[in-house]
Amino acid sequence: MRKARALRYPEAMFRFVPLGILAPHARRVGIALGACVALLLAAATPVTAQSPAIGGGANNSLGLPIDPSLLNTLPELKGVVSWNTLAQVKSRTEGKKVVPDFAPAVRQLHQKDVKLQGFMLPIVTGERHDHFLLTMRPPHCPFCLSLGPEYIVEVRAKAPIRHTYDPIVVSGQLNVLNDDPFGLYYRLTGAQLTSAK
Repeated sequence: MRKARALRYPEAMFRFVPLGILAPHARRVGIALGACVALLLAAATPVTAQSPAIGGGANNSLGLPIDPSLLNTLPELKGVVSWNTLAQVKSRTEGKKVVPDFAPAVRQLHQKDVKLQGFMLPIVTGERHDHFLLTMRPPHCPFCLSLGPEYIVEVRAKAPIRHTYDPIVVSGQLNVLNDDPFGLYYRLTGAQLTSAK
């Protein structure tokens, strides 16, 4: 009789990810992506339901309080979409689901070629990555990475990009996601490393 195999930590914690539909070689990436997104979104979860808003009532798209000192410290670059623009989103309820409600300035960016600046957060180990997350905050601490899904962009690069802890600028086609299974709001496809100029 065949024994049931014990689930490894990522699989046990993130069983809600539809792993059965992922290709066998992509299963590991799907688990890692789900783990990264869940960790980043967990950082935005308040300790208690009555946590006071910090810094005069600043909230993320999910209505959770945020500390303004964690907001973008990257300089605004000409020709690069600002994190302040991507943050123009609220959430609303459709049936039993919470979905993003994007501002017109964000909806205009859907399927447009854009440049984004941020910090690379690899999904799997390695020196070069063609699939990673771009975040507003540097990845020095798992609880300081981001403030909500509006501050994360999934990146699919044309060719692998060497990992760095410095901010990068990438260009590609931005997809504004209305109902992503991982809870992401943005995906950049056909991305490549570029400059702000």
